[in-house]
Amino acid sequence: MRKSLIAAAVIAAGVFAWYKFGAPQSAGQLGALDYVPADTAVFSAQLEPVDLPSYLSSIGMGPQYYSAAALEQLDAQLQAAQSSSEKFVLALGRQYLSALATPTEISVKTGIKAQMRSLLYLVGVAPVLKVELGDEKAFWAMFDAIEQQSGLSHSPQQLSEQKYRQYKLSHEELTLDLLVSVKDGWATLTLTSDKLDPSHLAIALGTQKPEQSLQSTKYLQHISKKYELDQGSVGYVSSLELSKVLTSKDGNRLAKDVEAIMGTELGVAFAPWREANCQTDVAAIATSWPGLFASNRFNIAAAATTVHSKLLIPTENTQTIAALEQLQGFIPAGLGEISGQTALLEMALGIDVGQLSASVGKLWDSLTTTQYQCAPLVEWQQALKQNNPMPMLMMAGMAAGVQGLSLKVNQLEIDAVQQVPKTADALFVLSASNVKQLFDSVKALQPSLASVELPAAGETLPLADKIPELAMLGIKPSLMASEHHLMIFSGDKAQQQAKELSTQPLSKSGLLAFGMDYQQFFSVLKGTLESTGEPVPAELAQLMQTNMQVGMQMKAVPQGILLQSTMQMAK
Repeated sequence: MRKSLIAAAVIAAGVFAWYKFGAPQSAGQLGALDYVPADTAVFSAQLEPVDLPSYLSSIGMGPQYYSAAALEQLDAQLQAAQSSSEKFVLALGRQYLSALATPTEISVKTGIKAQMRSLLYLVGVAPVLKVELGDEKAFWAMFDAIEQQSGLSHSPQQLSEQKYRQYKLSHEELTLDLLVSVKDGWATLTLTSDKLDPSHLAIALGTQKPEQSLQSTKYLQHISKKYELDQGSVGYVSSLELSKVLTSKDGNRLAKDVEAIMGTELGVAFAPWREANCQTDVAAIATSWPGLFASNRFNIAAAATTVHSKLLIPTENTQTIAALEQLQGFIPAGLGEISGQTALLEMALGIDVGQLSASVGKLWDSLTTTQYQCAPLVEWQQALKQNNPMPMLMMAGMAAGVQGLSLKVNQLEIDAVQQVPKTADALFVLSASNVKQLFDSVKALQPSLASVELPAAGETLPLADKIPELAMLGIKPSLMASEHHLMIFSGDKAQQQAKELSTQPLSKSGLLAFGMDYQQFFSVLKGTLESTGEPVPAELAQLMQTNMQVGMQMKAVPQGILLQSTMQMAK
């Protein structure tokens, strides 16, 4: 319980630093970006104000999530903790969860500004979290209460004119300093150590600007335009900055800090990678695959809260992009999108099987023929050549023409005794360039299907009459076919969906798609658990009350691999 509550607090903090709500404000207008080093390897920011109480209330956050009993149990864990450091972390989590339980009072309890902005980034290896405050006294009062509950007091410190609190936290052989300060209406929290470069401390606390910052380099504006990201809620992980830890001792602040912590041991392990040839090759790879880039669009309405998220894995390797675009297949229109009639569960795999060998061959060729001078990369490449996947892919020729598979479950009821579907409204679709030709090939391999003929367009064929095994189930599936889609359905809604899908032309529309209605899905799961006689966990019961739908689509785009998702939670 203790670990789950602390994890919930961390996740919640990440959510607050990610979503946005309020009047637009461009990244260039936020002075805090002057103190974010341009060489940070990780960055996530809420640059537009998010109305924290409204957001929490809109998603149903409140006492039902963090009951008095749960907080009392955390109190018991706090009292049982052996060290003041552990008590401090638990007390911090306790204060935070208590605030989440009363969204309308969160600003009063934490001092965080109701229209909040925040940043999370690295100065060297030290994580820095900046949160905009509305009440500095309330913020310090929260830490005073944590000190009283944990017995861990701070040491008052000062750097130049900046005062801050230092909390020494230790666990076994690990010792870290949590530093907390307030400047110009912003609270700063950072974890550091006396082993790290002392020059980084002034930048982390915001008393000194780095020689190059995200503000001065205009990097956020650059990636937002190039990758079509929302500047108000943006984040990234930089391959180039991370790679410098591998190839250098002092290529950036992160490399310097890692070297200070690991020292000689790390130098021996990374010595081959720090040769000039490896520095060149690794930098080229990092340039070709610059990292992960993400943004969100957040909307609060009277009926529901909706978050549209975007995660892009870009690459400058045109051969890879061409191979991925060649590989992707057919995803039914609307699958993985949120609508007023989201299915209990839906999923799809879009792969052009006829192009599988060719597209994988392009990717394989790119991996194994790129000229490297770096010895570890050459060794890795040679080992890769010994595991050529192409012979295995020859079997895919048997399914040539297949463009995708999809499943949509609109409604499901499980037989409590037999643990098999009792009733179902569902649709399974196999999409191919020539369905009849593919079906005839399958019939040749499966004698039980020999007597089955595809129905004419617009007609249906009951399968239970042809396949005795299906007659044993409560569901009665039927077959429908068009030129490009073979559809097996059960239920009136699925039949209507099959009719609508039958006219959709094939297109290279994606690689994966997924969707779920939480309330419907966990209600079915609850019934299954109850049939076993086991009590329904409280967490599952809570999920049953969560009126939330999620949808996700992954596809190849000109910039690389794009993952788009939507979460909608009704009030």
